[in-house]
Amino acid sequence: MNSFSIPKRRCGHPAVRVFIAVAVLGLLTIYLVIYLHQTTHAIAGDKYSSVDNKPGLDNLWQPLIGQKRAGKCQDLPIPASYWTAQEAYAPAFVNIPNYQKAIQIGQSVCVRVVVPARKDHVSLTYTPLTDAPWDSVLLDMVGKSTGISVPVKLRMVADYRNTQRSNTHIYEADVVLRDEDMYVPQGFIEFRDAEWNPEDALEPVDYKPEHLFIPKSLAVTVEDRDQTSQYSLAKYLDLPLCTRANMDGRWIKVSNLPFDSSLVPPPDNHNLVWLPYECRLQPISYQDFAVCLNSHFPLMHWFGDSNLRRALKKVTTMGEWCKENVETRRCLCEDYGEPFSRFDPRIRQLLIDMDGESGGRSILNHTINQPSISELEEKGGSRIYLHKWEGLIQGNRRNWFDEFEKGITSRFGKPQLAIISLINWDTAFSSRQNFAIQLGRLLDYIEREYKPDTRIVIRTGQYYCCRSDSSTKGRRAYSRLRNAYFDDYVIRAFHERFDETHNVDVWDVSSLSEHLPFFARNESVACPSNHARSEVVEIENQVLFNAMCNNRVEESTL
Repeated sequence: MNSFSIPKRRCGHPAVRVFIAVAVLGLLTIYLVIYLHQTTHAIAGDKYSSVDNKPGLDNLWQPLIGQKRAGKCQDLPIPASYWTAQEAYAPAFVNIPNYQKAIQIGQSVCVRVVVPARKDHVSLTYTPLTDAPWDSVLLDMVGKSTGISVPVKLRMVADYRNTQRSNTHIYEADVVLRDEDMYVPQGFIEFRDAEWNPEDALEPVDYKPEHLFIPKSLAVTVEDRDQTSQYSLAKYLDLPLCTRANMDGRWIKVSNLPFDSSLVPPPDNHNLVWLPYECRLQPISYQDFAVCLNSHFPLMHWFGDSNLRRALKKVTTMGEWCKENVETRRCLCEDYGEPFSRFDPRIRQLLIDMDGESGGRSILNHTINQPSISELEEKGGSRIYLHKWEGLIQGNRRNWFDEFEKGITSRFGKPQLAIISLINWDTAFSSRQNFAIQLGRLLDYIEREYKPDTRIVIRTGQYYCCRSDSSTKGRRAYSRLRNAYFDDYVIRAFHERFDETHNVDVWDVSSLSEHLPFFARNESVACPSNHARSEVVEIENQVLFNAMCNNRVEESTL
């Protein structure tokens, strides 16, 4: 025998060996039962069972009807059969896993969308932006009585299977509902296979939205059971005044207001008013805005494209631009060729002097010293330096950074506030990589030129919806999701660079249009420039005026 081998111990009598074998088998059986029981609950709850694991719609959806679980999306398990769903057996569908027929105001609802894998017609050409989804799904929770639309900000479920193009993709969001009503999901798939992101030389894909299966029974009633909701319209006038320009809110029908509509900014063309949840907007006249500028912002720098031009037309005419004849083309969409006496929209740089009576007007050959800011202030005036650009793209008529290289503040003064408007052209004509490089340069210039006492306001891009660009030449790479990701990138970049040194605010014009009902958002299809119509421009301005002036001017003086 090998001296290094270990002899085996015998088990003894055969009866003993049989007893041991039966005992081990019994223990294994008990462990298996416990494992299967726990796994079944972990996958889909008490009512879920799948005999043949067929990835059909009934098998995917019905087991979760009527389940009443509490918790956020991250606490709610996803049935294993969702990940094996195939388009041949089931269309994309919406699910509320913690479904309850009624919830209290301010509670959240987990909303999921399952987009089954499809084996045919898979496009391999397009890729998503970093950490972005393959599919662009547009979804709202819509109040059946009020018409309030609450965007569902879907995100990819944190699962490795979501990273593969050819797999089933699952998205989810926790949606907070703050107004009494019965809400139902409404929406569709805009693009698949990352076709929402035509980077570089890729052509935009035609807009052909796909159906989402939404069961009729999927309705959530939001109740104010004890009548104590802080979001009640009856308590709106008790809210503090807004001092930020990116507050979440909703569009309310004027007929549903429990107070005089003159106490809030004017409605849009559908007689809807924008009311934030956490603060109150008051109507600020252009005369009062001019007083606010003279007292607190005698010099401003504005950087932007034609969307900012439309805002400035309202400001320089004291609100008179497009106050009448609102259905004309210039008010609905395109105003570039419009004769306009206050400033020339073709000029890339302007100095516009404002006063509280006549508004604003540019003077040719204006410089920082003619007249001086102090002289303007003494007369109750203020000044706006306007730098018109097409974002940070290389297609600008001149390099966007040329004026920064020459020293903007040394030539046009040190402002109290700078408004930076980006992404409308950048998403259309630039890649994410190139945009990131150019944005880094811009941040360096701003840090060099604008000291901490300059308030920085980032204006988001205009909301883009419900179409692809239809230009016959040089089609633009717009899409709802692409615009949203560019906006988010800009906002995060500015906050990360300047939060510790400057006051950074976001003028969120995109969110205003994103919350409009679907029929109102569809109106933008008729405007290739994607301009907001003049009534919405007015509301965008009111949001800015409140953010700039409410924490500096007493309410009684406005």
